[in-house]
Amino acid sequence: MGQAFYVAGTGTDIGKTFFSCLFMAKYAESFGFRYWKPIQTGLSSASDTEFVQKTTNLSDLFFLKPVYEFLTPASPHYASKQEGKNLDPKSLLGVIAKERKTNTLIEGAGGVFVPWTEDYLAIKGIQESNLPVVVIGSTELGTINHTLLTLDVLTARFIPVIGFYLVGPNNSLQKDNAEIIQRLGGAPCLGITNFPEQKLSPGAFISFANEHFDTHRNVIDTLLNPEDEI
Repeated sequence: MGQAFYVAGTGTDIGKTFFSCLFMAKYAESFGFRYWKPIQTGLSSASDTEFVQKTTNLSDLFFLKPVYEFLTPASPHYASKQEGKNLDPKSLLGVIAKERKTNTLIEGAGGVFVPWTEDYLAIKGIQESNLPVVVIGSTELGTINHTLLTLDVLTARFIPVIGFYLVGPNNSLQKDNAEIIQRLGGAPCLGITNFPEQKLSPGAFISFANEHFDTHRNVIDTLLNPEDEI
């Protein structure tokens, strides 16, 4: 029996997919984790699934296909409307429920208040899935506000939050950002990983992840022992 978990960002393009790449590069093979982005928009360019697979060089066995895919680079509610497709939250939650006890990283689309439909927000889906959540925030200026807001709305709905993880450029604010968010946000800082200074080959990225990601095993140990922490 495993543990699926949800990766939620404080906004769009905040670093959820970078975190996912790091996690999969370090833990997919050793613990049998799979990557899954159930809702994918913006398929006019490469999908996040393709990006994670290319970055980590993992086989197809480590990836689940999206349930909903849209070409339009927009919120799911808008993309589905533009393309004349129906996104059914109830049906999606049924599919997610089947993976609940498997080792699966589930990456969300955008922030927690992104609408899946015109009357259904992502945060409701997160709540109804009852999956533990890792919140991804930026290392940069503004992250205190954005991360605290995200943590607040999750915990106010009694959604189990594993903690938050900061990713982004190395800067002088990141240590204080993490300390203040942890002190005021009611959730532990699971770690900080800065972007590599240059584009890396899959082999080099795996080495980078092994050295710089989850250095104290806060993420993986909590997932493997959920009763102790969540």
